[in-house]
Amino acid sequence: MRKGVVLFPQDTLARPDNASQWWLRAAAEAGLTVTINTFEEFDPDASLPDFAVMRGYDEAISTALESKGVRVFSPYTAMVRSLDKWQTYQALENAGIPTPRTILPSDFTEAESILGRPFVTKQRNGSRGINVYLCDSRQSYARALDACGGNAVLQQYIKESHGRDVRVWTIGDECVAAVLRNSDGALVSNYSQGGHAEPYPMDAELKRLAIGASRAIGLDFAGVDILFGRDGYTVCEVNGNAGFRTLFRTSDTDILHIFFQYVDNELRRNS
Repeated sequence: MRKGVVLFPQDTLARPDNASQWWLRAAAEAGLTVTINTFEEFDPDASLPDFAVMRGYDEAISTALESKGVRVFSPYTAMVRSLDKWQTYQALENAGIPTPRTILPSDFTEAESILGRPFVTKQRNGSRGINVYLCDSRQSYARALDACGGNAVLQQYIKESHGRDVRVWTIGDECVAAVLRNSDGALVSNYSQGGHAEPYPMDAELKRLAIGASRAIGLDFAGVDILFGRDGYTVCEVNGNAGFRTLFRTSDTDILHIFFQYVDNELRRNS
């Protein structure tokens, strides 16, 4: 029986509502044995697993395991590409995936001339809808940059999708499920920011874009956030460490069972 490790940041496992038991059960149902550990405590030289699942971003551990031939879900380069919104934009553009125009911080007048007014300023490596701002003046732009510590990207504002998007979870080349998220007026619709979610039917175009976006980044497991543009869907972000609480609350889809079946198939295919 193949043995693996699922790695979390220490503060994640410290939360009383962490899903570690769900991970253990789902792996066992797929015929795999996993242990749960933290990035802070795991030693890649002490005991080498057959595979590792990264629930965070740790360069030293990921690259050490990959260099020893351990299959890591998802590879570090892909995780970083998903975390860095500028790298995400470049990868999506190169793959021909529709995505809002994105630039690096510049003078307000220059940004406005490229993106229009208002435009979105967001933390370059942010997540869960934190530090995302709609800027319509020099003052609001300056405040947004300050809140992001200067580490930001600027993005075209998609008015038609204000406060709502579709989160699609992908595993390999499969779209597993989707939910419509909405915020009742706020800019971001993330569940952690008070947004609401409901099941959303996946049409062929939504699936095509979600899988294409995940492939462009190189992820095994992804949460793809898709906006409603004037001319159709457009991919906003691709999350390599996507949570699934909204899916758990709106669907009976056992996403971790599907994920570990994928892991098992990948290990068998590459053995």
